[in-house]
Amino acid sequence: MRASTIRRAVAVVAGAAAYALALPPFDHACLAWVTLVPLLLVVRTASPRRAFAWGALYGFATGWMVTWWLTQAVARYFAAGILPAALAMSVAYAVAVAGTFGLFAAGAAAVLHAGGSGSRRMVSLPALWTAIEVLRARVLGEPWALLGYSQHGHIGLIQVAAIAGVYGVSFLVALGNAAIAEAVASFRAHRGVRAACAALAGPAAIIGSVWLVGAAYALRGPDGGFAAQPVAIVQTGVAPAFQWTRGYAEQQLLAHIRATDALPEHGPALIVWPENALTLYLENEPLVARQLARLAVRHRADLLFGGPRYADGHTFNSARLLRASGESGGHYDKQRLVLFAESGPLAAPPPEAASESPRAFTAGTLPGILPSFVPLGVSICHEILYPELITRAVHAGADVLVNIANDGWLDGGYGVASRQHFAMAVFRAVESRRYLVRAATTGISGIVDPFGRVLATVPPGTVGAATGIVAARSELTPYVRLGDAFALLCVLHIAALLAAALSSARAHAAPVADAPPPLVEDDVATPKSYAA
Repeated sequence: MRASTIRRAVAVVAGAAAYALALPPFDHACLAWVTLVPLLLVVRTASPRRAFAWGALYGFATGWMVTWWLTQAVARYFAAGILPAALAMSVAYAVAVAGTFGLFAAGAAAVLHAGGSGSRRMVSLPALWTAIEVLRARVLGEPWALLGYSQHGHIGLIQVAAIAGVYGVSFLVALGNAAIAEAVASFRAHRGVRAACAALAGPAAIIGSVWLVGAAYALRGPDGGFAAQPVAIVQTGVAPAFQWTRGYAEQQLLAHIRATDALPEHGPALIVWPENALTLYLENEPLVARQLARLAVRHRADLLFGGPRYADGHTFNSARLLRASGESGGHYDKQRLVLFAESGPLAAPPPEAASESPRAFTAGTLPGILPSFVPLGVSICHEILYPELITRAVHAGADVLVNIANDGWLDGGYGVASRQHFAMAVFRAVESRRYLVRAATTGISGIVDPFGRVLATVPPGTVGAATGIVAARSELTPYVRLGDAFALLCVLHIAALLAAALSSARAHAAPVADAPPPLVEDDVATPKSYAA
């Protein structure tokens, strides 16, 4: 292998490392603005086919560096060895991450080779990246750790999500990468510092303007709310069990009751427990149901908690609400189940009777609206990664968002997955301009305001409670009204470029007329005869 190839490979892998370091738990968000630069410089001189290989390397390395914790989670959940789990994850990274990043690199090479003005490239490259993220999230169903999520802590910048969603932030970060790569290429081509600065000027002005306007808007604070009430989140830190037993169910229940009783009486209007806080079927446990109803009455607070629900031969992963009066406030059934873990080809079929430790669930069909002191938009665990589910709940009347989760089985106590999960949840608050209340079994639990500011948290792996005042909001942001319209525009832009490239290729292909076969002397003198 040539030394130049090794240098390129090292640079591409270093870019992948920058992607991982930009995300939680490291949160070096500035590295997100250079993570694509090595890849874009490498593909400038590569054919689209070789560029695909470089992008696949970048994606494969990124997948492992960002979600390395998934291997042990798969090994534990499916009782498999670490090597089979690593092999399975490598296949998943090759398809969902390496393949899509390879498409980006191949497309970037085509855009760069096509020439044209620098401003055209500054639009096409970030649009291409955004289109690839749409492919990952909407088609492959894998929206974990999109590039824009690396900026969760920059309140001014992420306000654009209220218009364009997380894809708008990803576009801006990709724009910054493209500008830096263009500046480096100009400098290498000996066009001087002035040319390099010119390549940076336009994108820097756009990004800076968006950032400053967002920061000014966020400084106004979450005005316009109503029905403000205190809420409390309970986090017990009880490690998840892959096999639910009666003993584990009682341990979970007692831990949450004790933590709740430690709250000030007559304090919060709503108390939130996480997903799987109750691992018993409430319909079959009248004593437990009465105990929880008395708990709600004693605290004069609505109680929202996660647990299984069995009805009509189907088991649901549900969130239940008990009103402060002790009466039921209804339930919400999880719509987006975890592939393989809760549904899919490796999950068992729905049982004929309620299982003590269910492995297969039926997906719900209705948006999660539960009537507390205001209508709550409820989501369960990784559903918070799908903005279309959240906007559906907002359209249905949700004035406050609540997410209950059980991240404990993901990262085995490292706290990496839970920090990444919480950072992504922040964007749903900004996109919808709603307060977000999140309760996770082992963390992170917290409260986020409508501008993405974290008001209170309980760190991962700890026992405690977080309290804060949230207000209802009924406005509909442009993102809630229009959805992923901006992302769709990026997809259409790339489709138009592809169509134009194909049309140009056909136009430049010179037609070759069919020439008559050369005459051979024998052919003229003696006609051929064919046997019957």
